[in-house]
Amino acid sequence: MTAPISQLFILAPNGHAIVYKDYRGELPKDTSEIFIHELVEKGAGNCPPVFAVDGVSFISVKSNGMHFLCTTVDNVCPSLVISLLTQLTKVCKDYLGVLNEEALRKNFTLVYEIADEALDYGYPQNAATTDLQAYLFNKPIPVEQPSVASVLPSFKPNPKTMASAAAHKSVVAGVQPTPFGGWGARGAGNEIFIDLVDRISALITAEGSVRSFSVDGCIQMKSFLKGQPHVHLALNEDLAIASGAGTRASAGGGASALYGAVHLDDINFHECVSLERFESERVLTLSPPSGEFVVMNFRIGTLRSERQLPFRLWPTVHVLTDLKKELQLTVKADFPDKLHAVNVRVSFTLPKSVTSATVSLPASAVRGAQAATYTEATRLVEWTIKKWPGSQALSLSTKMALPASCDLKKEMGPISMAFEIPCYNVSQLAVRHLHIIERDKSYKPHRWVRCLTHASSYCCRL
Repeated sequence: MTAPISQLFILAPNGHAIVYKDYRGELPKDTSEIFIHELVEKGAGNCPPVFAVDGVSFISVKSNGMHFLCTTVDNVCPSLVISLLTQLTKVCKDYLGVLNEEALRKNFTLVYEIADEALDYGYPQNAATTDLQAYLFNKPIPVEQPSVASVLPSFKPNPKTMASAAAHKSVVAGVQPTPFGGWGARGAGNEIFIDLVDRISALITAEGSVRSFSVDGCIQMKSFLKGQPHVHLALNEDLAIASGAGTRASAGGGASALYGAVHLDDINFHECVSLERFESERVLTLSPPSGEFVVMNFRIGTLRSERQLPFRLWPTVHVLTDLKKELQLTVKADFPDKLHAVNVRVSFTLPKSVTSATVSLPASAVRGAQAATYTEATRLVEWTIKKWPGSQALSLSTKMALPASCDLKKEMGPISMAFEIPCYNVSQLAVRHLHIIERDKSYKPHRWVRCLTHASSYCCRL
């Protein structure tokens, strides 16, 4: 970065500055008000990450509802500033354990230390989690992450999945949450967490055929291991990778890419990963840095089996009268019945010519488990399901009044879905074993592996 930044702000969701750092004294303290005005005027989802007002550039990154904002009067490279802000969000999360307003307010002195070390007179210095440990003297104050049990008292956590909340801890030894969301000294900073995350995008027709399909996934690691032991991460033995997947990825390509049950079209690795054993054994060797990072990114660009679609949608239009129509939507969860999807949301917008509409659920629907609403101002229908078991089909009826000339299939927007499916991954990528190599036999770290599939853009067209 050839030019410096002037100010750094960390803004709460309500716009108040939690952290303010002026590096060069070039701009007034209330400069962030211009950014807030732009945010309110254009809307939270429409405000660009980079814009300029009266010769002042505003560059921001949003994380967990908060805005990390830089201002400058110089001609800086926006992508480099965005990269810096993104790294700052990761460092703050690594040290605080969880990135939210309460954690930042309780640990503002530590955050100011990070801001001082990361930038000197507006010029970026060092923002790596491991390197900063030698220069930070304030200890993080733990902030309890709400657990499922605290929100739903009747909910009994599954021992196989309850450890997912345990990754919300600080990289500083001794300051860490337990798997139930509380805080304690369990593990004593000697744990490692692996997340296999699939983000699925699909466009489906009303007849059920797939127009487009892709999976963007990653293997994410959060390390709290003592020392710097070597880690061996073994993936599926039958993993096949496209021969044109890239220079580093091509180590796993070749003839073996033609066979295998798990197919990846493109992959790339973190710089700390060694691929010496990847081609022959599908084993990644690495010495993980402290904190959270992505071990491997991968992509699947084509649908190889209909089993890869976690949900099937069947929208049907019924003509009731000349001025009334009904949209009957049936959705089936096409994954094993022992699993369930959570935070499911189905939404679609009705045509502008609709004068009124009503939504209804079947009489068999469990009260409180799902809900359907219609907002007249935006013509938006929303259907929410808290917990959707696998292999189960649910339906929604939408009756609407509209002119006879309205072609519902042409004028209605797509039906979109948002969901999360724990313990399930569309890519079928799996961790065979996770070995931590250390000479000391008493070295016994805790290891946690989980997988998750969620929707990136999952739509169905009429």
